[in-house]
Amino acid sequence: MHPQSAVLSDGKPFADFVTFTLDNGADFTEFSQRVAAIKQLIEQVKQQDPECDLTWLMAFSDHGWPLLFTHEKPDQLVPFTEMEEAERHFPATAGDILLVIKSTRMDLNFQIAKGAAQILAGIATVIEDVQGYSYLKNRDMIDFVDGTENPVQEARNSAVLISEGDYQAGCYITVQRYVHNLVKWNKLAVPQQEKVIGRSKQDDIEMSKAEKPAYAHVNKGKSTDDQGKEIPMYRQNMPYGNAMEHGAYFIGFAKSPEVVNIALRKMIYADEQGHYDKLLDYTKAKTGVIFFAPPQSFIDNLS
Repeated sequence: MHPQSAVLSDGKPFADFVTFTLDNGADFTEFSQRVAAIKQLIEQVKQQDPECDLTWLMAFSDHGWPLLFTHEKPDQLVPFTEMEEAERHFPATAGDILLVIKSTRMDLNFQIAKGAAQILAGIATVIEDVQGYSYLKNRDMIDFVDGTENPVQEARNSAVLISEGDYQAGCYITVQRYVHNLVKWNKLAVPQQEKVIGRSKQDDIEMSKAEKPAYAHVNKGKSTDDQGKEIPMYRQNMPYGNAMEHGAYFIGFAKSPEVVNIALRKMIYADEQGHYDKLLDYTKAKTGVIFFAPPQSFIDNLS
């Protein structure tokens, strides 16, 4: 059993994240035929530039799965849980299907996203299309390097893929789109920004335990067990946007959605000392959905 190609692949210069909701009357037979057409489209687009390193995946939410499939739903596929405290808010939003396309060519990604929307028209509607791009050598819009501690090779496989059962090689994906307030962020001096993140801005070195504030993002953004040991996930976050609105598309891959949920709860809810992730003072989540990306064989069998 193998995962879909975009699950474990490294980040690419460009990615397109397309969220669909299903229309009334969508059914398995019709959807399967449309998936076959999307796969054919992707192969045609890849032939335009065989070196574009294009990978993709299709994933389904708790709401979308039973509308399309009679297959048993993956046992941890649940709705995203809304979280809120003080001025901080992680909303739970709509989404039945997630299509992710990654490559070295923004134009080819767009061809697939546009074509998939046309192919699925009548049974599914695009409600969000976020075009991500590499920014200043893997930096977020706040100008700090992102994804420094991602697992690699076998550690990535172990962190992300379900290892047994009917959905072996599948994984859970949590997505959130954040909008940054860079005017507010840039009022902070660099040393203050570094304390919010917990890493140096220029050379991406993590602060020592003594230097690093409890509210630092590198502390609060990690998933840990009861003993404080980190539970790894694979983040494929990407900057997105334009001069009017910009931010980060968070997309976390793990063998259980609870891995990401633990980190999100640490970020948003203040601990006994009143510490939460201070980065949330400068960015707001606008979406929140959990999807399941089944193994490649599941997608192949649809068509």
